[in-house]
Amino acid sequence: MKAALIGMALRFTGFLSQFSSSRRNQNTYHESSITEIAMKRVTPIRLLVLIVILILSAGCTDTSPDSSPSSSGISVEVSAMDTVLASTYLQMSNLNMTVIDFKITNPTGSPKTVIVESEILGYTEKSINTVEVPAHGTITAGQTPSLRPSAIPSEMTSAMLHYKVALADGTRIDEQTKPIKIYAKDTMVWSVFDGEEWNDMTPFIAAWVTPHAAEIDPLVRKAADYNPAKSMNGYQCGDSCTDKEWEDDTNAQVKAIFTALKNDYQITYINSPLAYGKENDNNQRVRLPKDSISSKSANCIDGTVLYASALESIGMNPHVIILPTHAFVCYDTKPDSSGHLSCLETTMTSWSTFEEAVETGNLKYQNEITNGNFKSGNSQDISIANLRKAGILPMQ
Repeated sequence: MKAALIGMALRFTGFLSQFSSSRRNQNTYHESSITEIAMKRVTPIRLLVLIVILILSAGCTDTSPDSSPSSSGISVEVSAMDTVLASTYLQMSNLNMTVIDFKITNPTGSPKTVIVESEILGYTEKSINTVEVPAHGTITAGQTPSLRPSAIPSEMTSAMLHYKVALADGTRIDEQTKPIKIYAKDTMVWSVFDGEEWNDMTPFIAAWVTPHAAEIDPLVRKAADYNPAKSMNGYQCGDSCTDKEWEDDTNAQVKAIFTALKNDYQITYINSPLAYGKENDNNQRVRLPKDSISSKSANCIDGTVLYASALESIGMNPHVIILPTHAFVCYDTKPDSSGHLSCLETTMTSWSTFEEAVETGNLKYQNEITNGNFKSGNSQDISIANLRKAGILPMQ
């Protein structure tokens, strides 16, 4: 079944172009705002295909299912992943993806009640389902055992996937324990090779944008003290506001976050280059925002998802901008679809003014447009709001 899904996935190799959310004329650039962004809708079925590629193309499934007949005549074929990514595991249930599938065939003349169960020992809860297999029929039951958040490893870990298939009276049909690997929760896979071409997995960086992490609320509360309005309300300027007033109100809140990270959290830039690339299956560690806060350090991608998390937490729409060797954050300055955008070079937090960081961020964004890098796909503008609608949720 999973092999068939891989085949379906290959028909959508152009999927990532849906995430190139910015297209605008270079002549509309302003010092502290960027305008005319055309958003493209991401459909859930295409997101499902992308997840299939991500999880299955990197050797993550057993394409030779085990087949086991029993004395009762019932037979079962089992197809299971041999590698799971903690960073995307939580997305699987939302999109009806499964870690293990049981294809059960009943050649007898009467229906059979079958119980299937599976778990990754020590890492998930046990999934148990009771299914009715009709006479002379075949059904497929899939399971994704619930991952225990406290058990997610900090390094790639070898584990064991245990499954059991039995009749309702206890007669065992099949029971096996197979090795499985679990990637660390902060491992980002930028692209995978499906056997024919590279597939860009950049949109999954949205899972690192975690607005509900416990560490984000204190950050926003501290930031409020630096905002002249003494609040962090997101898009609350009002219908009567001009574009400039919207921009000023939004930037005041972003500046407050910038100042809190600089003064209260003393975030320091660590030079750890981004290794993004469409023709590179490099697995890269990306700090979750809570880890950047606790360590008081961040590289460009770490700082980008940290800022994006704080912005999303107050109701703004951040954009994660991915260049081949760099990343920075942008954000809509208005809540509507008018495309007003401003950008921030997050690596300048510890040593520059907010205004300088915004000027630099806007200039870099404009250069990507002028050089055609968004249009070509060499760089990516990823709207977090679009990805939330498509189904990529925060990993915590």
